[in-house]
Formats: sequence, C-alpha cells, structure tokens
Amino acid sequence: MVVFITIMMMLFYSLLFSNSNNEIIECGVVDTIDEISKDKREGRKLFNANCAACHKLDKRSTGPALRNINLDSLSLQKYLNSERHSQRFPQFTTEQLNEILKYTKD
Repeated sequence: MVVFITIMMMLFYSLLFSNSNNEIIECGVVDTIDEISKDKREGRKLFNANCAACHKLDKRSTGPALRNINLDSLSLQKYLNSERHSQRFPQFTTEQLNEILKYTKD
C-alpha cells in the first residue's frame, strides 16, 4: 500500500510540475533555452558527453576547470591525443573541437 501511494504521489508531482518552460535537461545539467545561445548548444552536448566526467567549467574537478582555456582547436587536438592527457579522443573533428572551445568561452 505504501508503494502504491508513493508511486501515485510521484505521478501527481510529475504532472503538476511538468517541464513546460523550455528547459533542456541532459546529463544532469539544466539549461533554459534563453541561457545558452544556439551556437553553443552543440559544444555543450559534446562537453557533457565527453569532458564533464572529469572537468567542470568554473572549478577544478578530477581535471582542471576549462572556462576560457587558451588553446586553438589544433593545439587542443594534439593535447587530447598526447600522453599528457589521461584519456585519448581521436574521434573529435576540428569542427567539434571548435564547438567545445566556443562553449567554454564566456
């Protein structure tokens, strides 16, 4: 009986507070459409899928903070595939790296 009541409360809560205000929810990150510009969305997706496990934008995590890193896409690609970086990312294209760099800029 307790389980049934809990499920019903969760269903009621989800219906009452549904996601109707244009929020993008992905990988535990909530950004409203107004907060992130359209030209940075692809970079955000790539960052969250590949970088966010070890890096945050504004504070150190397993790796350093990546807000406003001072690299171009070619230098970033060389670094990501070097022995200095803990994981290799050979799949990134120059365009994808540019999108990630654009996302990390203010």
